[in-house]
Amino acid sequence: MSKIGIVIQREYSTRVRKKSFIILTILTPILLIGISVGTGLLATLSNGDVKNIVVADDSNEYFPVFQDTEQYHFIKAKEGFEDFRKNSDEDIYATLVITGNLLENPKGIVLYSQKQVVSSLVSVITSQLNNYLSEKKLASYDIPNLKEILEESKVSVDMQTIRWDEAGNEKETSAELAMAIGMIFSFLIYMFILAYGSMVMQGVMEEKTNRIVEVMVSSVKPFDLLMGKLIAIGLVGLTQFGLWALLCAGFGMSSSFFLSNFEMFNEINGRLGAVNLFELSAYFILFFIGGYLIYASLFAAIGAMVNSPEDTQQYMMPITVLIIFAFVAGSTSSQNPDGPLAFWTSMFPFTSPFVMMARLPYGISWQEMILSVILLIITVILIVKLAAKIYRTGILMYGKKPTYAEIIKWLRY
Repeated sequence: MSKIGIVIQREYSTRVRKKSFIILTILTPILLIGISVGTGLLATLSNGDVKNIVVADDSNEYFPVFQDTEQYHFIKAKEGFEDFRKNSDEDIYATLVITGNLLENPKGIVLYSQKQVVSSLVSVITSQLNNYLSEKKLASYDIPNLKEILEESKVSVDMQTIRWDEAGNEKETSAELAMAIGMIFSFLIYMFILAYGSMVMQGVMEEKTNRIVEVMVSSVKPFDLLMGKLIAIGLVGLTQFGLWALLCAGFGMSSSFFLSNFEMFNEINGRLGAVNLFELSAYFILFFIGGYLIYASLFAAIGAMVNSPEDTQQYMMPITVLIIFAFVAGSTSSQNPDGPLAFWTSMFPFTSPFVMMARLPYGISWQEMILSVILLIITVILIVKLAAKIYRTGILMYGKKPTYAEIIKWLRY
């Protein structure tokens, strides 16, 4: 077995056998699902408190319009607001003042409060008033059965989106579903690169700080040591992703039996047929490997240059900003997959892993895909070679942080 293979086997087996890896691999999907479901449930719950809203209506026309809800109770001000507030023992959350005919002056309504009101209160007030004013406006035309005529004239178009392949086969699709799938894969790329790239940097710093690397390089070339570490930790990431995919697939198959009667689930399940998840997963692995090797090599170079975690901030900032920009570009491209930002960032190797995963569910030409992959492979080779030069020199240097001029000298060795 080659020395790189020995390093890969050691690094991979050591990390995969850790209890933390096993626990996090099992618990992370459960926690994500639990947080998503729990957040949704908590968002629908209220604390049971009913907020009092005082309505000061000079016209005495609009107060009957307001209907109490589970959260808000409307109280009519029988006197001036200032006197009402002084004499009332009620806890007032906000005061609604209506000063005129809202059909003639739509701005003749103001909501006063000591604290910033929530949007749900504004929505309750405006929706109830808008319905009343619309009916009043219709009645002013004095046309018999006008409201019924307008209701019958409303038409709701239920448009389907169909995607066909070169063979002419048709499958129903969904723009929202394509965007969601692209965002999920782009986020996974972002999360895995940050997590496992940082793991590479942490491992390099620990070996340098503990001086273990001095013993290791006596029998293994620095380049073989670096490549072994990069490949092993990348395989750990792919292993975790594969286990998560199996857990999610198992959860989906088990829950589909219980959710098969729900129309929404059946609709989503049908439209998933237009998305080639196997192809997307293959491209995910390809772009994850490319993006991971680029950024993990840079992280390894930083770990070799510094002597403590505090020293990494100076070098980490540009890379972190680039990763965040790549993720934002991917999010934006999922809404406009054929725009100039989406095209050029999917060609730029430092951002293409994030952006391509956001664009793939919409379908892109094979020419663009091949060009993006070629540029990514070329960049991976260059970055790994440059990082190996920095790693080879920096891993055995201790003391002060190197300057950028010194790093350039290392690259020229």
